[in-house]
Amino acid sequence: MRVAVGGYLTCTNSFATQTVGLERFQAATLSGERLLRTGRGWSAIGGLVDVARTEGWELVPLQFILPGIGGKISPEAHDYAKDSFRSLLRQAGSVDGVFLQLHGAAAAEHVDDCEGDFLAAVREVLGDTTPLIASLDGHANVTPLMVEQASLLIGVKTNPHYDFVAVGRAAGRAMAGMFAGSLAPTSAWAQPALAPALQKLYIAPGWPMDQLMREAHNLVAGDARVVDVSLLGGFFCSDIPETGISVTVTTDREPGLARELAEQISAACWARRHAFQVDVVSVEDGVREAIETAQGPVVLGDLADSGGAGTPGDGTVLLAELLKQNAQGAVVGNITDPAAVQAAVRAGIGRQVTLTVGGKVDRFHGEPIQISGTVRVIHDGRYTAATRFNAGNYRRGATVVVDCGGVEVILTSRPTHGFEVNHFRSLGIEPTARQILTCKSELQHRAAFEGIASKIIDVDTPGLANQIPGRLPHRKIRRPVFPLDDI
Repeated sequence: MRVAVGGYLTCTNSFATQTVGLERFQAATLSGERLLRTGRGWSAIGGLVDVARTEGWELVPLQFILPGIGGKISPEAHDYAKDSFRSLLRQAGSVDGVFLQLHGAAAAEHVDDCEGDFLAAVREVLGDTTPLIASLDGHANVTPLMVEQASLLIGVKTNPHYDFVAVGRAAGRAMAGMFAGSLAPTSAWAQPALAPALQKLYIAPGWPMDQLMREAHNLVAGDARVVDVSLLGGFFCSDIPETGISVTVTTDREPGLARELAEQISAACWARRHAFQVDVVSVEDGVREAIETAQGPVVLGDLADSGGAGTPGDGTVLLAELLKQNAQGAVVGNITDPAAVQAAVRAGIGRQVTLTVGGKVDRFHGEPIQISGTVRVIHDGRYTAATRFNAGNYRRGATVVVDCGGVEVILTSRPTHGFEVNHFRSLGIEPTARQILTCKSELQHRAAFEGIASKIIDVDTPGLANQIPGRLPHRKIRRPVFPLDDI
């Protein structure tokens, strides 16, 4: 069997001011053997490769685009992704199936549902009967078009996400079943009027998504007719009609059962809607509590400028409050400011600098702030994550640490998801030896610092990933929807 492999892995914050353009897409395009090697051990493609080798399939690597998280995609970039993949698929000749690693929350300036549009383009080349299977991120905003065009959609079951390999293997096993004729997938999609903020999508004991995941699993456990249940939280910072929680149930030749289960799980989500209310404190109160806590480290979550939500990463509000309250033993997890980084690099290690940092991309995340301190670290920005989720190698670009007395400020050249211990340790900062750590993250910091932090406090910072209902200017999302509407 010949199986074509590729992907389109990007997530869109509809409110971010920086467009993701063609140049960024082209720079993030993988093909050939490099495509198959990338992500071995952590990606859905890696899991599919494992099954393909066992089954003896011939893999045909086409194109995998990984431009990361950002603002809306330009028309040129999306059309490049779609048209070049379609062209490569035609050039590949006859294939027996296609596997795609998708995110599920990509939106362009001219297309709200990029993945649905992408799948439709692939399906046009394949025809109606060739298996087309795709994996999805836990923040996918699943649309009816996506379900209609794919033979099977399989979403991750964790958040933070660490089961991509397992999802890829499940996709491979399903494809093998379709090849053998022992599986004929039928899928149904349902969506409650619920679009929760990202903070509450954490899947851990005591959190609503964990309880719902368990209910969904128990509902289908032992029923051989059920192939997959994907309960996905959606991406609150994306503004399309389908933004929010969705349920896709796939059965073997049982469309009625798929519809019944999808609606049942959707109803269970709706019944728990009030459990998704956001818990944040004011910046002033959060910093004060962190300072007054007897034992550190206290982790402050900067949810509204999260590195995982497509914001610029140059928010300054927490830094300003730490300086105002004369915090000691504090580390500002990161502020993206390439100009400030280069000024510190030019000064050199051990030199005193006065820099204006942050607040330069927009004014949604705070004003630029002047800091004075000593350049303690100059680093190339590369490090390997210590967590099983968001695993892999990170590239922050040139990175510096400026010690401003009681507050150390990490400045990066690129927006980064600085939420875990190796982000700090790679720069010579031991998290357990500090009183306060700030992380630009919506929920990953909770999992990363579990067992390390004495306390985790999420603060109500301003920004384009703000978690409070009504703060983001949603226009296209279906209405009414909870919690934007009191229903």
